[in-house]
Amino acid sequence: MHPDVAALLAVQDDDVVIHQLETRLAELMPRLEQMSRERDKAAAALASARQTADAEEKRRQEVAARVGQHKSLQEKHQSALNSVTSMREATAATAQLEAARRMIDEDERELAMIGQRLVEANHHVEDRERRLEELEAAQREARESLAADQKQLETQIADARKAREGKAKSVPRTLLTRYERIRSRKRVHAVFPLRGASCSHCDTMIPLQRRSVMEGTGATEICEGCGVMLYAAE
Repeated sequence: MHPDVAALLAVQDDDVVIHQLETRLAELMPRLEQMSRERDKAAAALASARQTADAEEKRRQEVAARVGQHKSLQEKHQSALNSVTSMREATAATAQLEAARRMIDEDERELAMIGQRLVEANHHVEDRERRLEELEAAQREARESLAADQKQLETQIADARKAREGKAKSVPRTLLTRYERIRSRKRVHAVFPLRGASCSHCDTMIPLQRRSVMEGTGATEICEGCGVMLYAAE
């Protein structure tokens, strides 16, 4: 095997390793994104539960204030009834007093229902808070593990690129440029050996004259079938 080809294959080996490491690094991102989506969903559920509880509390305060107003009105009508001097005034005061009592009864029934809903809403908030805390605790461990994996992979990639750069200096510039152009077409491997009379990547037959040149000089050729670089293996 020609020394230039051997040097190029060493570069390709490093590129394959770097590609594998980068693929593993890229696979970490969907896991992080999934955890973020789960956390956002839990946080949104908590926010919704809190909004419901806040609305019930606001309604409770409004009805409680109305009960107070109606009780004040009831006291006013009771006082008026106590001071009437005629049957007509007594009838009117009694009617007003009964109306105030009915309003208080209705308000207190509504207040009781709101109180029950508020208790349930607050329990719902507590449940959502607990779920979010548990999720964040579980994700904290997972994120720490992923962060460690990410750091390790980034270090390995940096080391592999450094080694690759050193080996690339041994490859003639024109040969390296051709290799990098072919590999930029989303190929993991760009260099393949001849397999008999054919390309070992796509089985395209290579003309005898080109094979003879490759075998005699160690030159590389481009496969007309798939576009990879070919060399004659010993």
